[in-house]
Amino acid sequence: MKKIAIIGGGVAGLSAAIYALRSGAEVVLFEQYGLGGLVATIDKIQNYPSYASVEGWKLASDVAAQAKALGLKVIRSKVLSLSKDENLFTVATEKENYVFPAVVVATGTSHNKLGIGDNLVGHGVSYCATCDGAFFRGKPVAVVGGTRTAVSEARYLADICQTVYVVNPQSHFEAEENEVNALLSRDNVCVTHNASVVDVLVSDGDVAGVKIFCNGQTSELALSAIFVATGSKPVTDFIKIDGVKTNRGYLVVDGRCETSVKGLFAAGDVSDGTLKQIVTACADGAKAGSFAAAYSATVA
Repeated sequence: MKKIAIIGGGVAGLSAAIYALRSGAEVVLFEQYGLGGLVATIDKIQNYPSYASVEGWKLASDVAAQAKALGLKVIRSKVLSLSKDENLFTVATEKENYVFPAVVVATGTSHNKLGIGDNLVGHGVSYCATCDGAFFRGKPVAVVGGTRTAVSEARYLADICQTVYVVNPQSHFEAEENEVNALLSRDNVCVTHNASVVDVLVSDGDVAGVKIFCNGQTSELALSAIFVATGSKPVTDFIKIDGVKTNRGYLVVDGRCETSVKGLFAAGDVSDGTLKQIVTACADGAKAGSFAAAYSATVA
């Protein structure tokens, strides 16, 4: 019988599960946290086909429900390591080890840390505006970063916060022009390019402001929260298999989303694809799930 493991419960992993299940495979998905991944934390998605606008949690929930209806088995446990012995892979979790003929890695990426005030997460430092923004309604906040995520986070916060200071380490935003223009049109948004956070100010254990360095000068901003969106890195450190090719840490895959190791597939942001979008994650998942299921049937 065809049997595969999927590591990661974001939309890439869930899409892989849907296609593998529809091909008749038995699928076990490993996810430490809730299903949906980073998509579930996005306020509004406006570039996914068939939706003019949809809330991230809604899209993620619908994809998860579809996979569950097809018989997806979910194991909520952290994967400690993935190894391979001859033709079989071993997925080691905190509680038990599992063996599969084929595996899809869809672990996505993890946020880059600010490097300053990391001990203040939950006390004014956050990596998710839609998760924590409401706690700072009507207050001044800062978004650190120049990524597409930073622009999206700042736009969301501008609707509920008094003032949004955007501290961009780069000279420009890495986001679609219409999204940047929508952000810059807001009266309560103040953007500083080529700037960096050099210190976090604290009062009674909570964030009270930041010191930023720009154009050779240091200045202070009084605020209640810092939302960090400085990019991310692929989550692959659990893979303990020789011969897995990477590109800047991302898993290198072919047109079938298979890595350099037979039977090991990758989908979504963890792979080396150039476009990191929800629609491409789903497409990767469809290919990875289909080909992983087909490969598993060939393993004795």
